[in-house]
Amino acid sequence: MKISKAVLAFFAAAGILTATYAAPITATFWENKGNVEKQFDDMMKNKIGEAGFAIMKANTHIENFYYQKYKEKGVEFISFYDIINKKAIRPLLLKNPDFGAFTPFNFLIYKTLDKKNDDYTHYGHLAPEMMLDIIGEKDAATRAEFTKMVNGLDDVVKKTMKPEKTVVFERQHPLQKKTLTKLVKKFEKPDDMDEFIEDFVMEHDGKFTQHNFIIAGFIDLKFEYGDMDLDFDKYDAYWVSLLCHFEFSNSIFNRGKPEAGMFAPCSVYFYIPKGKNELHVGYSTVNNWISGLDFKDPKRIEYMRKIDAEVVETFKELGFELEK
Repeated sequence: MKISKAVLAFFAAAGILTATYAAPITATFWENKGNVEKQFDDMMKNKIGEAGFAIMKANTHIENFYYQKYKEKGVEFISFYDIINKKAIRPLLLKNPDFGAFTPFNFLIYKTLDKKNDDYTHYGHLAPEMMLDIIGEKDAATRAEFTKMVNGLDDVVKKTMKPEKTVVFERQHPLQKKTLTKLVKKFEKPDDMDEFIEDFVMEHDGKFTQHNFIIAGFIDLKFEYGDMDLDFDKYDAYWVSLLCHFEFSNSIFNRGKPEAGMFAPCSVYFYIPKGKNELHVGYSTVNNWISGLDFKDPKRIEYMRKIDAEVVETFKELGFELEK
């Protein structure tokens, strides 16, 4: 459910809500009249660096792929900017590898076809508290550090874009107990770790391609931090792949629920703890989409969970077992 801040303010003034109203937030989005895609793209390329962020991968105008493949046109445009603040997130990754579920996270922008009732460009991302709740981070100081990082980005966005409206997506239901899927694969110590990882990545990408997924982006954080002369020795390896399924995304983003793109593409994080022959993988489950955006259609939910289960089965084919 989305509620504008103006409506919340009205209810508070009327005494219906108290000033301490604090419903769980899924995301905050902003809106500008008309098509402001160019202004947004300029900001992403030239301004978010002021907050320490950079684009890891931009997957723009996904609606063109939907039309080419499925001959459906459900939005005027929809684009994903997967962004990362490498310096700020490093100490958090060292504390908790599960931050990889949102390293990077997606900054979504879209515009519907309804120019009569919704002639606005919508842009935003998952709220920091939502991301923190999904990974199960409990430490107050760590939560504050991550929130500060994201809020710095939002300050740049509001300063640059000067949004005309702010919309809050509220969680109508608590998150389900299982918010992350985690698996592990044990392996024999290789003679060459780099070669082992390269071979695995090729096998992984091929296997997921066979299941009609695509890899929409990739970042080797162990390499990145080594190149920056920053300590990341807690891990022998750490990388993130962005996983996407076009049929799945078309069925949601291109059919009346474009805001759900805030959860996509899925950041799947892999790491090998230092000195251990264990490859761990984790990612945010589709349960978070369902709870966070109040999906109701049972057939759609069944299909979403079917694709989510297929990810698990594909990892099992690669030799992984669910962590207990």
